[in-house]
Amino acid sequence: MKLKGVITGDIVQSSKIEPTRRQLLIDCIQKIADEAGKWGKIKVEIFRGDSFQAVIDDVEQSLKIAILFRAGLQGFTPEKEFTKWDARIALGIGSIDFYQDHSVVESDGEAFRNSGREFDRLEKSDRLALKTPWDDLNDEFKISTAFADNVISGWTVMQARVIYEALLSGESQKKIAQLLNKSQQAVSKLANGGRLRLIELYLERFQQQVINQIKN
Repeated sequence: MKLKGVITGDIVQSSKIEPTRRQLLIDCIQKIADEAGKWGKIKVEIFRGDSFQAVIDDVEQSLKIAILFRAGLQGFTPEKEFTKWDARIALGIGSIDFYQDHSVVESDGEAFRNSGREFDRLEKSDRLALKTPWDDLNDEFKISTAFADNVISGWTVMQARVIYEALLSGESQKKIAQLLNKSQQAVSKLANGGRLRLIELYLERFQQQVINQIKN
């Protein structure tokens, strides 16, 4: 049975977001899903106004997509917003037994259970968790995910925006600088400050391990 990724997310401090910007937040979540859909179908559903679930076809890219949701939310935070947008996210990988295309939240299966249970285990200060069907992979990534979470939570809005564009497009810093109307030096400083290379290494290791597990 084909494995899929499921993201369960909850907007951090959603009660502090201006009501007039709620639609911007919803549009932002959908925009991220649409742009990350370059790697395969992503179905996202927003519920209760501040929570969302997404089903990801490409499990190899699923962790990158989970981080893109956080980078995008932070990076597209409107100016003068009281608090930087972010989300607590749990990624689950596994099979899906029952899928409702019109209602992600009514679907079920191993991927949904892994995501939901891991989300429920998140400590209040944690914002990223991962659960796969493979115990050795889970053990390996427990510590590295905690480190990645700490890095991501510390991004500034502009660091997050630069890293979002870098992870999404893979373009050079020169092209990202042109896109964001910034100097290449400024983009390089933002990427380095946001520990982009460490995040890329973390994602590369995850992708390779998932490929190895699927082959086995």
